Amino acid sequence: MIPGMRMSKAGPVSGGRAGALFLALALRIGAGGTGAQELAIGSAAEAAEFAFGNSQTWTLRRQNALLNMGAAKAGIQEFLPAFGFSLSESASPSILSGDSRIKSLRFSVSQQIFDGGKKKLAWEAGRLAALYGMQEFEGEYRSFLSAVMSLYCQYLLLRETGGIREDLLAQAGEQLAILGRETELGLGLETDYLEYENSYLALEQERDQGLRDLAALERRFKAALGLDAEASLAVSGDLPGPDDYFYYEPFFDYLWVLVRDSSVTMKKLRYETEYGRKQYDYSKRWFLPSVGLEGSVSFSGDSYPLTEPAYSLQLSFDFSSLDFLSTGLSSGSSFDRAGPRQISNGLSLNMRPLPAYSAAQKQSELSLAESALRLRQAEQELRESLYELVISHDNTLRSAYSTERRIALMEKRLSFSQLQLERGEKKRIDYLAELSGLAQAKISRADYLTQAAAMERNLEIETGFPLGGLADACRNH
Repeated sequence: MIPGMRMSKAGPVSGGRAGALFLALALRIGAGGTGAQELAIGSAAEAAEFAFGNSQTWTLRRQNALLNMGAAKAGIQEFLPAFGFSLSESASPSILSGDSRIKSLRFSVSQQIFDGGKKKLAWEAGRLAALYGMQEFEGEYRSFLSAVMSLYCQYLLLRETGGIREDLLAQAGEQLAILGRETELGLGLETDYLEYENSYLALEQERDQGLRDLAALERRFKAALGLDAEASLAVSGDLPGPDDYFYYEPFFDYLWVLVRDSSVTMKKLRYETEYGRKQYDYSKRWFLPSVGLEGSVSFSGDSYPLTEPAYSLQLSFDFSSLDFLSTGLSSGSSFDRAGPRQISNGLSLNMRPLPAYSAAQKQSELSLAESALRLRQAEQELRESLYELVISHDNTLRSAYSTERRIALMEKRLSFSQLQLERGEKKRIDYLAELSGLAQAKISRADYLTQAAAMERNLEIETGFPLGGLADACRNH
């Protein structure tokens, strides 16, 4: 089960009957077909879980990551002996005598006994590369879930925004009707009516644009869920409310430790640096050979069954770490039932110009130094990126909190303005401006909270925490 985003127990920012009317209008614009079974999404977690389960792409990517992990574990076979089998037949035609035919059957086994740890290092590198690949997949998977959750929250935001604008338009329409009757009776100026009607039409245009934006977002949301554009979708739930305010700046050091230790990018850079250093150290150990042993048994004869076995055993030493003078030594013997048949020893030398060897060593040293610098720079950049994300999140919440207080004051001020309007002490266009300001403040608050929720999910992805669990971890830290 995918943990969802924490939702407020409080109700929506605004809406009510107007919000329901706005949603009905938007669905009428966005719906392209009828008769399809309706899909109900009640939370960000439900949306993310359905999107992942309905995505063949992510299912295949997950299977591929698991296969890579299995292949890395199977890499242990590099340490096991290798077996060989060969079968050959040859014929030597002769004019003066019968043809000579030879048949041969050979079985062999070879095993590397010692290589100074190089093969083990390469195996660890492959295993960790597969592990980091799996962790990268998990990070991308969580980012995909977060993107679906963001679409869900944006859908709720546009719906709440539409409800607020619908409420505003309804109240503005009532005042416009009153102002129209007053103008007809000669109790008001026609210029005031025209000015008010112009403002009303601007509000109506904003409402209609919101309807179109919601219909377009619904299509994007359906695509993210893996649905056709004509599918029927019912979305419910509330935006985050004031109860969800939590500031992360006091916990920055704790968050940094989590991010530093869970960042796949940092893990890969650290291991690449360490792997490069170990490879460089191994290149300095030219005196450590790679030792291999090979044994074989062969049968030969001019007809089947072959009953003439011969045995061989060979020990080899490879000093390939010494680049400018790569050396190979081998010693072997072969024997049959009658006794030893052959003893052989070999020596091979491959010389490389010394200047080229020195340049290669210098390049390796510079590469190590550069890798260490990249690691430090990446760590600094990651820390600054985390700090900017934390500050942006907290500043956005502070803006939401400040807007919340402004809304309370504006609503209080609006009650007095309504009394002034009834007594004729305030023009209706000024009252409409206050209504519009209050509606815009509510929209801004909902937008701030939606942005903060998205940033919080990004923090949870960066720290490796389950979606929705970071705030409680910080509280308990």
